[in-house]
Amino acid sequence: MKCETIPELEKFLTIQEQALGQDSPEVAATVSKLADLYFNKGMLENAEALYRRALEIMERTLGPYRAEVADTKKCLEKVMTVRKKSIPSAIYPRPVSDWKQSMTDSSTSLDAIPQSMALGWPTGFPDEHEKEAELEVASVRQMMGKDHPHVADLLTKLADHYCRRRLYREMEPILLEALQIREKSLGGEHPLVSTSLKNLARLYYFQTRFELSEPLFKRALAIRQKVYSKDHPRFADVEEQYAKLLRKTNRLAQAQEMENHVRAVRCQFVIG
Repeated sequence: MKCETIPELEKFLTIQEQALGQDSPEVAATVSKLADLYFNKGMLENAEALYRRALEIMERTLGPYRAEVADTKKCLEKVMTVRKKSIPSAIYPRPVSDWKQSMTDSSTSLDAIPQSMALGWPTGFPDEHEKEAELEVASVRQMMGKDHPHVADLLTKLADHYCRRRLYREMEPILLEALQIREKSLGGEHPLVSTSLKNLARLYYFQTRFELSEPLFKRALAIRQKVYSKDHPRFADVEEQYAKLLRKTNRLAQAQEMENHVRAVRCQFVIG
C-alpha cells in the first residue's frame, strides 16, 4: 500500500498494528516513515516522538547493530538538533516588531580576514556546524515563512560558515537573500539592513568588484549615520571598511581622512 500523506500513513499504521502487533519491526518501519513526513512538515515534536518509538521497537526486536537502527538514530539526532536551536522561536516566535527594535550586528567573518588571505581556493569540507546551519535555515523557513527576519539571521550565519571555507560564490546569493528579507520585513533604514549591506559590500570588495561594493558601503554609512550619528563606533566600523576600498582604488586622501575619523571616534569611546 502506497501512502504519501500523513492521514494515509496513520490509517495504514493502525491497520498494521492490529494485524501484526504494536511492537513488530514492520510497524517500526512505518512509524519511522511517518516521522519523516512530520519532519518534512516542520512538526518536529511529533517527528521526535515517532522516531523514538521506532528506535525503541527496532532495538528490542532487531538488536542494536542493524542498519535500520543506525539510520533511525541519525534521523532522531537530526530532529533533536533542529528542535534544540529552532523550536523556541517556532513555538514563541518573536514578532517582527522585536526585530525592528534589534540593534544586533550580525557581521560575517569577512570583517576579520586580512586582504592577503581573502582570495584563494576553497578549503576543507562541510563540518557538522555548517550542515546544522543549512538544516536550520530550511526548517525555520518552513515553520516561520521565507520572509521572516529570523531566516535572514540564519542565512547570515550560514554565509559565515561558507566564508570560513572561502566559498565566496556560494555566499553571494545567501547574503543577497538576507538583505532582501531584512529590507522587506524591517524597512530600508533599519540597522540590520546596514549590516547586510556591509556584509555584501565586503564580499564584493574581496572579489575586487569595487563598482558593486562602493554603493553598498555608502548606503550602509547613510543608515548608520541616521541611526547612530557619525561619531558612533558602529558608524566607524563601516567607515573603516570603506576606507580600505578607497585605498585600493587610489583615493588616498579621502581614505586617510576617514581613517583619521575612525581613530578619533574609537579614542573618544575608549576614553569616555
